[in-house]
Amino acid sequence: MRLLSGASASQQTKKPSESRQKRRVQEEGPGIPPELLLRRDHNIRYERNGAVYATDGKVGTLKKVVVDDVAGEVEELVIAVDGEQRMVLLPPELVDKTAGSAVFLTINRIQFAERVASAPEFDKKRFAKVDVKTLLKTPRSGAHNPRRAVSNAGKDFIETPNVSPLSRLQRKSDTLAAD
Repeated sequence: MRLLSGASASQQTKKPSESRQKRRVQEEGPGIPPELLLRRDHNIRYERNGAVYATDGKVGTLKKVVVDDVAGEVEELVIAVDGEQRMVLLPPELVDKTAGSAVFLTINRIQFAERVASAPEFDKKRFAKVDVKTLLKTPRSGAHNPRRAVSNAGKDFIETPNVSPLSRLQRKSDTLAAD
């Protein structure tokens, strides 16, 4: 039986080792628990040691969140990659939603593996610990990216507002439409 993939015949001829690696990534790892798929939190909540899921299964564990304490925004996520002994930095734009301590990404496991291959590794020496009380008390003059703005924080979690996909599509009041 032949399946259509959307790729041209020339794109489908890949190196055997590359297709084996992608197949191995797809087969590895546990699936996503169904109860988490249906749940969507009101805020994006990054919890220490929470599972990180791609669209087709678990890919890692959230270890830390890098925060710009001056701007009060989440800058990077530190993820321990499953099956590897390294931690990488990934942007929070890859997060679709959270459910409990689980973080759901907008990419699948193959795309995650490709991102991880080129992602910078976490180096503890480059970062300092943030004082949570100071972070929450410092007044901000408007966040650059509302989805990254820290709204709540604790010892083992950081929360940012969950901007719905519909509100992201709405025009700002100061923009004009061309006829």
